[in-house]
Amino acid sequence: MSADNRRERATEIRTAAETEPGTVDIDILTDLLIAPTKGVRRIAFDACQSLVSAQPAAVDDIVTQLETHLVNGSAKVRRRAALTTGVLVEEYPESIDRLAPPLRSIGNDPAEPGREAAIVALSKLAFERPAAVAPEVDTLLSICLDPVSVSPAIQAEHEGPYAESEEEMALRPERERRDQIRLYALAALTQIATDEPAALRMSTSLVAPLLEDDNNLIRAGACELLEPLASTYPSSVESFAPELAERAASDTKHPVPWRAADALVALDEKRPKQVGDAVAPFASDFSRFLESRDSGRRRTGIALLTDAAIVRPESIEPMLPTLRDLLGDDDSFVRTNATIVLGAAGDETDRSAIADLAETDPDGCVRETAARVLEQFVHPREDE
Repeated sequence: MSADNRRERATEIRTAAETEPGTVDIDILTDLLIAPTKGVRRIAFDACQSLVSAQPAAVDDIVTQLETHLVNGSAKVRRRAALTTGVLVEEYPESIDRLAPPLRSIGNDPAEPGREAAIVALSKLAFERPAAVAPEVDTLLSICLDPVSVSPAIQAEHEGPYAESEEEMALRPERERRDQIRLYALAALTQIATDEPAALRMSTSLVAPLLEDDNNLIRAGACELLEPLASTYPSSVESFAPELAERAASDTKHPVPWRAADALVALDEKRPKQVGDAVAPFASDFSRFLESRDSGRRRTGIALLTDAAIVRPESIEPMLPTLRDLLGDDDSFVRTNATIVLGAAGDETDRSAIADLAETDPDGCVRETAARVLEQFVHPREDE
C-alpha cells in the first residue's frame, strides 16, 4: 500500500471512529499506527483516541496487536511498534503495562534498530507505572552505561581541549541523541528508585561509572538516582560518599555539585560519620554553598560541614571566618548548624557569640542548640 493510500485509509478510519466506532477494524487501525510515515501514524493515533473514548476496551485489543508486532515483526516493524508504544503509554499506561517484557527484549539488544525507541517507551511507562518497569531496571541501566564514543586509539591521537577528529565530528549527532535517551532512562530509574527502591538495591554499584561520565547532565542524573536510594538503602550508597563529596566540592559543571550534595544530605540521615569523613578533605571547597544567595544551598552546605566538623574538626579551620558570619544568617537552620560547627571546631573567641545566641536569638531551636553547644563543646575545653 502506498503512502497516499495509507493516509486515505487512516483518514477513513478516523472518521469511522468518530461516527461509527463499532465498524473500526482493530487490525487495520493497529497496522496504520505502525505505518512507515509519521503523518499516517498521527492520523491513526487520532482515530485511536476517538475509538477508545467511545469503546474503552478497544485499547486492550490494540495493545494485543502491538505486542504481536513487538515480538514477531521485522526489525523495522519492531522499531515502529516501539515508537507507537511510546506515544500510547502517555494516554493508556495501565494497558501498556504488559508490553514491558517485549520492550525489554528490544532494549537489551544493541543491534536492534528499535533499541532507543524501546528505552524511551519503557522510560515513559516508568514515569506513569514505576512498578511495571521495576523488573527492567538493568535494561535502563545498560543504555545509560553505553554512550556513543570513538575508539580510545583515535581519542589519543586528538588530545587537547579543542581537538576533535573527523570521526568524532561525524558521531556528534548520534552521540547527542544517545545522551538524550540516557538522560530519559536515568530520569525513569530515579522514579523507580523513589517508588520501588528495592528494584535497584542490587544494581546500585552499576551507577559508579556514571559519576565520571563526560556529560555533566549524566553525572548530575546519577547523583539524583542515588539520592532516594541513600535514604532507603544507605548501605548500598555509602561507598559513593567520597566520590559524591568530590563532585560537590570540585565539579565545575552545573548542576552536578548541587545534586551530589543533595545525595550526601540524604545519606547523612543514616550515615553521618561516613558523610563527615568524605566531606572533611574537601571542607574548604564547600564555600560555594555557604556563600550562595540560595538559602537551600546554604542549608545543604552547613549540614554537610556539620558532619565533617564532628568527625574531623581540624578540617573546618579554614572555614571559620565564613562560619562565624553565618551565626547572623537569616535562616534559622543555618544559624543552628553554624553554632554546632563552631562548637566543634571553633576556639575561645566563639564562646561569647554562641552565648549571645543562647540568650537572644529569636528562634527557640537556635537558642536551645546554642545552650547545648556551650555545655557539650565549649565548657569541656576548660578541663583540657
